Amino acid sequence: MSCRVLNLITELNIGGAERLLVEVLPRLDRAKVEPQVACLYGDAPLAAVLEKAGIRVHHLRSSRKFDPRPVWRLARLLEQERIEVLHTHLIQADVLGYWAGRLVRTPAIVSTKHNVRYYDRHDRWLRPVARWVERRVDAVVAVSNAVAAEYRHARRLEVIHNGVDCKKYAPLPVPGSGPVVCVANFTMQKGHRILLEAIARLVPEFPGLQLELAGGGPLQDDLQARAERLGLAKRVVFLRTMQDVRPVLMRASIFVLPALWEGLGLAALEAMAMGRPVIVTDVDGLREIVTHDRDGLVVQSGNVEALAEAIARLLRDRELAQRLADAARAHVVETFSLDRMARRLEDFYVSLAGRKSGA
Repeated sequence: MSCRVLNLITELNIGGAERLLVEVLPRLDRAKVEPQVACLYGDAPLAAVLEKAGIRVHHLRSSRKFDPRPVWRLARLLEQERIEVLHTHLIQADVLGYWAGRLVRTPAIVSTKHNVRYYDRHDRWLRPVARWVERRVDAVVAVSNAVAAEYRHARRLEVIHNGVDCKKYAPLPVPGSGPVVCVANFTMQKGHRILLEAIARLVPEFPGLQLELAGGGPLQDDLQARAERLGLAKRVVFLRTMQDVRPVLMRASIFVLPALWEGLGLAALEAMAMGRPVIVTDVDGLREIVTHDRDGLVVQSGNVEALAEAIARLLRDRELAQRLADAARAHVVETFSLDRMARRLEDFYVSLAGRKSGA
């Protein structure tokens, strides 16, 4: 009999954790795992993708502020569906899911941590509650070794790297004159300001240089104003958040993720899978996916000059760019495929449910 698993997430909008959930759950072996999903709030635009794959989605109709009422709705759902493993994602789901699961004695509760500095952007009063919860769940899953380093105190700690659909993100030849591309939410973490400064330095040598930024978030107006001040208004295109980033990656001659901190870097993995030369910073999980001069370039975080020189190096040497792109694709296929992630997740669910039922 398959293990009944409910994944609880704050919302199903187009974000990294949400997109990954939508892509990996349909790949689970239903003979081993029967997955369902519940989301706390939002219109859940990705719910239709899950439902099309035969995965039930439950809407708990919470408010966007911290709202304890869904605890009771979730507790009833856990009982009705006889859930064996409750898997939570993102901080509100972590806290509310823990209390609901304990209320009805769900056999196993596990939480995935998708980033380093996980609690930095949340309300101060919520952080100690979440810290208290993470020490009491049955297991913590980290998306990278860098993330895992922050949770050594967990009862059980598993590293399951994020994966990429290597068939969906099929490789294409690197275009000779495409734009530099960055796919990332417009937040302080992602380092867009550094990228804009680097592009401004390169314009004299590369007068046709273009930059495309795909994302959305609180810093968009600030970044647009900064681009204008740097004289880049006609060179920088701001694209909306999109569910499918492949059209943007197809155009890219170089992919850059200039993050100041990063749990793993799913967007960089997707670019690598499509055979794009990537430049990332030497932070956290990005060091786990890119080796300098082997399958990409790695530069010091926050260093405008180093980033500009790395971009210039790939623009000047297209043979190097293609060599790094080919190596990047091979690395992702071998180490970061979505199928590999799904098998790891299946085994984890089954082992967790088996350990708890046999306790």
